[in-house]
Formats: sequence, structure tokens, C-alpha cells
Amino acid sequence: MLLVVACKNDAPKTDADSNMKEVAAEMAGMKTYMIQYKMEMKAEGMKSMSLMTQYVDMKNNKYAMESESSSEMMGVKTNEKSLTLNDDEWTYIINLKDKTGMKMKSDESEEDPMDKIKPEDDVTFRQMVEKEGGKIVGNENFLGKDCIVVEVSQEGMSTKMWYYKGIPLKMTNEFYTMEATKFEENVSIPASKFAVPDGIKFSEMPSMPDMN
Repeated sequence: MLLVVACKNDAPKTDADSNMKEVAAEMAGMKTYMIQYKMEMKAEGMKSMSLMTQYVDMKNNKYAMESESSSEMMGVKTNEKSLTLNDDEWTYIINLKDKTGMKMKSDESEEDPMDKIKPEDDVTFRQMVEKEGGKIVGNENFLGKDCIVVEVSQEGMSTKMWYYKGIPLKMTNEFYTMEATKFEENVSIPASKFAVPDGIKFSEMPSMPDMN
């Protein structure tokens, strides 16, 4: 799936023909941001709903994601509440219901959102979309942001995406909908949002062997 695209604001610095180095730089220009999502998924015999809030401090390389979800599969209902934290040293994945968690060295995890922004510098946004078999539909306003809208078709299913500075504000197909309900950039994020809660019993993921 397309991971990084550009989107306009009131004074856009990038467009469809900007290279990905410029797109990544515009996203990094946001020192911090907070985004809330509502996600729904429906398929035969299964449905789920999730509420998720992300806090990102790019300057200090910190990331937090709070998530609450409920699902029903074949008549069985489940509820989950979790927290993911990432800093320069550790990534924590925490189950807030039973107060357990796992931690791993950050360089061994895949949770850092900036890991997704490592495209080839000279590839343009347009080329990246087309390489994924997608097309630029145009621009639409969503949540007060002027976004580039992209459609990508894979295995007979079309997914439509609205992106702002590399951040997905909306994504929808016949089974899945994700919509941002609130987005704020360059905001003050309390240090407590990146703090590990008290009373969590952690297990540490063993280091992966060096294959070199």
C-alpha cells in the first residue's frame, strides 16, 4: 500500500511533482502533531470498531498511540485497550486491561512512524503513486485540510485515500473506513503522554541474532 504522499495546506510547499525528499522534509517540518482516528471494519461474520489517538514529537523522536477497540466475530465479542510508546531507546507495547506489556530495543522494532518515510530521494510523488498502480484523483477538503486524493486498486479492490503532508486523514474501501476526527499540528504535547504507566508487568523481547 502507498505509504507516503504529499498534501496541500494554505501555503503548500510540495505538489504531485515534488520529489520524495521534499515531501518528507515538509512532514518533518511539523515539530509535533496529534491525530485522532475512528476506524470501522465489516466483513462476513465479523465487524470491529476502533478509536485511536497518536501523539508524535518529531524533534525529540517520541511517539505514543492510545487505542480502544471492540470486535465481534462469529457472535464472540471482545474489547481491548492498549498503548504503544516509542523513544530513542525502547518501544513499549502495553495491554492496559491486564497491565502487561512487552518492550524491545527501538532499533529492533517496526513501530517508529518515521521508518515509513524513507523513499528514494529523486522519485516524485506522482511516480510513487503510479508505481503502486494508483492514480491522483484530485484535491478535496477534509477536516479543514486541502488534501491530494489517491486511488489504488489491488486484487480487484479500490482504496481511496486522503493525505496531508504524508499523514493519512481518511482511507476507505468496501470493507474498511478510517477517518481522522481531530488533527492538530505543532501543538504542545504533555510529557505524561510519552510516560510508561505505573504498575505494568513487562517481558522483554529477546534481541534478534545478527545475520551479518
